[in-house]
Amino acid sequence: MKSLIFDTKFITLGTAGGPVPKIHRAAPSHAITRGERVILIDCGEGAMQQLMRTGIDFRRVHKVILTHHHFDHIGSLFTCLGINMMLQRKELITIYGPPGTRQIVEGLAMACDVPNQIGFGVKGQSFPHPRDFVQVEEITSGSTFRIDDIDITCCENTHYRPESELGTEGPISLSLRFDAPDRSIAFTGDTGPCRAVEQLAKGAQLLVGEMMLAEQVIAQLQSKNPHMTPERIAMMGKHLHQHHLSPEELGDLATSAGVAQVVAVHIPLDSITPDTAPDFMARISERFSGSVTIANDLDTF
Repeated sequence: MKSLIFDTKFITLGTAGGPVPKIHRAAPSHAITRGERVILIDCGEGAMQQLMRTGIDFRRVHKVILTHHHFDHIGSLFTCLGINMMLQRKELITIYGPPGTRQIVEGLAMACDVPNQIGFGVKGQSFPHPRDFVQVEEITSGSTFRIDDIDITCCENTHYRPESELGTEGPISLSLRFDAPDRSIAFTGDTGPCRAVEQLAKGAQLLVGEMMLAEQVIAQLQSKNPHMTPERIAMMGKHLHQHHLSPEELGDLATSAGVAQVVAVHIPLDSITPDTAPDFMARISERFSGSVTIANDLDTF
């Protein structure tokens, strides 16, 4: 779906959900483009290649925003640092993310020490080090900041814990809102039902939200892991039901927030294809009367 109206575009680079690699979908990662500037939202495995596939040179990325630190959302950060190092990057990259982001980036920068020292094996030749062109800004619930002419607002969501425990000590998962001069875009990241996310998304033109199919995922896990204990199955069930959104819950969120359009991402199963997407669109549309799309990799909205 190509946007013909807005200068600010949302590109779904990787629409898979969960840590297991998918055949037809890349790991979670998205881009907001406005002019020549590119904001990368999450950085799942393959994000740099997905940028190139959509026609965006990865060197145009100047800001990266991490919603949380599950591995499927950060797997290509090392690639991002390493290839920019090898190609002599000089322009600053700012990486925003919840507390813990600095520790992750420092660890990846340390892992760059050996390839940085090796260079191309040419005597006298050297690379810039990621420490020279990467800075980290840790953000949390309620953080607001500006990238060029886009205002970004954050709220904590329920991907890690229930609403009654939001704001307490522990890891944080964030939802994001982008208010550009021409449109507003809300991105749920990974979350369960959450009133704070509903408030964050109020009146946005576009809501990009995760969609989980808990029962189907549990059935697939059991078929591939027949020796899973009941305790393990129960734990996974609690996470998938409480820390993610069903299609119906995504529709409820969109209706409560009063958005114009919903795009579903973080698709957990390879069986959800353009042929089967109408079934899941219908489930969202049972609760939401606006435009609904089940995104594929490299769609533009």
